[in-house]
Amino acid sequence: MQKVLVQQYGFKLEEILMINEDQDKSKWPYKKVILEAMQWLYQDAQPGDLLFFHYSGHGSQYQADKKSMPADCICPLDCIDEAWPKAVILDTEIHEYLYAPLPKNCQAVCLFDCCHSATVANLCETMVVQEGPLTEAKKQKLLAELTKQKDAIGTKVRFFTEVNTGKLDIKKKSKEELNQLLAKSGFPKSVGDYNDDGSGYTYLTGQAISTLCNESVQKAQAQLDEKSKAVAKIQNLKPGEGAKIYIGNLEEDEQEDYKKSHQSKMSKEVRVRYLPQPEMDIEEEERSVKPLGAGMRDVVRKEKFTDHELWVFSGCQDDQTSADAHVEGIYQGAFTWALIKALKKDSFTENYRDLLIQIKANLESGRYKQVPALSTTHPMYLDCAFLGKS
Repeated sequence: MQKVLVQQYGFKLEEILMINEDQDKSKWPYKKVILEAMQWLYQDAQPGDLLFFHYSGHGSQYQADKKSMPADCICPLDCIDEAWPKAVILDTEIHEYLYAPLPKNCQAVCLFDCCHSATVANLCETMVVQEGPLTEAKKQKLLAELTKQKDAIGTKVRFFTEVNTGKLDIKKKSKEELNQLLAKSGFPKSVGDYNDDGSGYTYLTGQAISTLCNESVQKAQAQLDEKSKAVAKIQNLKPGEGAKIYIGNLEEDEQEDYKKSHQSKMSKEVRVRYLPQPEMDIEEEERSVKPLGAGMRDVVRKEKFTDHELWVFSGCQDDQTSADAHVEGIYQGAFTWALIKALKKDSFTENYRDLLIQIKANLESGRYKQVPALSTTHPMYLDCAFLGKS
């Protein structure tokens, strides 16, 4: 990422502070060092400055008690040996150090390539690319699947229609005679169905008489029309189109969902950037009041954020894990890999909206299930050029 910033976006090496375990221990990613680096980033910032923060490491969630919604956090090197939440960096602290102090007329771009990071920003506008754009291979696969479903429903509709109109006389026919009649009439066989008796026509001959009534036929016809429209829609899509996108208030929507279900689901990855919260040592009934600083619970609505030119990328959703990608002989964050690949494809001049769509497409091509997100303070900022380069 440092190489991309220097070679493509005009940053100088002396303007970049790198924190990792490949350096002197004073620059290892302990909590104190990370927070001091966040302060360093904004030190002496002037109008027109572009500020960039990239976290690539472990992420987790801290739950103050068993009833409250978990808060996003990132995991410094010393979080393994120290007590939580003091040992981690909660989203409240990220707001305090990275978002709130952003000077007016400065731009800040923050990337969190870690687990459980979708609402680490808690900003009012979040874009989520739930499904990447269509590729030619995906288009053909979808068409084949939908066409198969459409043809199967179409066969039943034809059967119902011909029986009801008397064109296909099935009265007083033995099973063998009925199978011969269906074959002569050109009805396709469906061999291998779980209830197939070997004839290939059980899916028709096994129909109850009630399915021949007008209501059932109309229902089947409606399903056929729906599948036909779906096939036509996919046929008209060109590769690169058809991404499934959500733009809205993700934090509020997640809070609503959390009320309905307290159980979080995690995607299964071979290597994940997640550290579990240590077991709670205080019983649930002893926590009658939610402690302050336990994490963000609402979308930031402070007036000063309306003029913040701020973009926050998240590697995955709050209920997902971010994977390591083994590419070009090294392990690197799958999200970071997908980001740089997308930037290279468009000569490093992509806007934020299209960039996130392409990142998701790259993750899908690498068979990574994580769903990235981008939060900002105003919808129009989604159409700005990444790091101001157009």
